[in-house]
Amino acid sequence: MNDRPRSTAPLDDEAVWMGARIRSLRRERGLTLVQLAKGSGMSQPFLSLAERGHARLSLASMAKIARALGVPSGSLLARESAQRLSDPAAGVEVVHTDSERVQTGSRTVWQLAQLPGSLFGTEFAGSDTEFSEIATHDEDEFLYVLAGLLEVGLADGTVHPLAAGDSMTLAAGTPHGWRSPDGRPFRVITVTTGRGSH
Repeated sequence: MNDRPRSTAPLDDEAVWMGARIRSLRRERGLTLVQLAKGSGMSQPFLSLAERGHARLSLASMAKIARALGVPSGSLLARESAQRLSDPAAGVEVVHTDSERVQTGSRTVWQLAQLPGSLFGTEFAGSDTEFSEIATHDEDEFLYVLAGLLEVGLADGTVHPLAAGDSMTLAAGTPHGWRSPDGRPFRVITVTTGRGSH
């Protein structure tokens, strides 16, 4: 028998932040955990753990939750800036950075300006050397590499190497994953467009 106490602490700050983001979006839509579980095809206990930062979501799980919430998958990853000026009537949004963007862990994502229901921008910093889980999402995606080297792998085994200044587009529904080929950090801007209100 194992006498060690079970940890009740969240996994890390990123898991806590993402869980709070999911809870906020779920509550904005007036959904219970049970309703979100049914809509996403996931279990209510697992969603409860994720909302409290006690479980890390796979990209496939994020896509299911995002679909059920009617938002792009990236919006679950991206940290929102507190310095945001939106004028929906004019179709304008300005986002000022809160502070220097510093990568924490193997991946960090910041939300950039967006047009609800249309464009959604993120800045992604990462250094994982293994391909992220091959995932599919409902939005077209544009990638622009700001710094470092990035490899984008497709489900058929094709790997596209990208360096600073390179760009790539992926149609909605194209399974893909990312990695650093050398373990050094990379920075990427992504812009998704498609269904859903951001």
